[in-house]
Amino acid sequence: MSFKTILLHLTNDEKLESRIAIALGLASEKQAHVIGLYTISPVTPPTSFMGYIPPEFIERSRGIETENAQQAEARFAAKANEAGIDFSFIQEEGYAPDIIFKHAMTSDIVVIGQVDPDDEKSAQYQNLADELVVSCPCPVLAVPYAGTYQTFGSHILIGWNNTREAALALRGALPFVANADKVTLLNVNPSSDQTEGNEAAKRFLERHGATVEIKVGHWPDVGVGNALLDALVDYNADMLVMGAYGHSRLREMILGGATQEILGHMTAPVLFAH
Repeated sequence: MSFKTILLHLTNDEKLESRIAIALGLASEKQAHVIGLYTISPVTPPTSFMGYIPPEFIERSRGIETENAQQAEARFAAKANEAGIDFSFIQEEGYAPDIIFKHAMTSDIVVIGQVDPDDEKSAQYQNLADELVVSCPCPVLAVPYAGTYQTFGSHILIGWNNTREAALALRGALPFVANADKVTLLNVNPSSDQTEGNEAAKRFLERHGATVEIKVGHWPDVGVGNALLDALVDYNADMLVMGAYGHSRLREMILGGATQEILGHMTAPVLFAH
């Protein structure tokens, strides 16, 4: 299994180069094509306009977004050409999750960035990751806005709980697993004996050439997401793989959950699947 089509969501922010580097690095390693996708949100008027959108507001807003798209394309194309990577660029106007979903239907993986809450240019994508990890038909690799990640995946931590979502994430991570020095399967606060499922997952990964260690951790009074973040540090891992929203989405939205904890505080690239 390998990645042959990588979909990179482009935003014209300070951290774009980091995400471009990750997408191009994967493409170089897997001899893949990278699609750079820039989504332009429909013009939304301030509430002070009382339903009327002045034409000059629409023109100015679209002009700014068009300029951002052109700049993002130029940054992406320059890096791709420099690296000798096969690439294409797409610009579409509409609701970003829907546009990304459409192109993800024929992609192997989607690369997105965690939104920096202090970056005004990325404010429109504040909830993008939260929606995309649930709806996306292929795995989503989310890159933290803080830090640089030219290389990662030498030690992969997999949040494993013998569920459908975890299994999809595990399969989606196989191209990374193939190059990892070590994989740790981690049960967080299990409520029952997971030995049989753990051993089956271990054998599955070993058949793909992985060196696998099973860990069972108990973090009293700590959510699963925060426990996984702690484990990344404790086990010196540099990538996290996990299923997204293992419980009811409504329950997660009301009570919070591991996915939201990770999306808000990720400290390493995270591969999600749902």
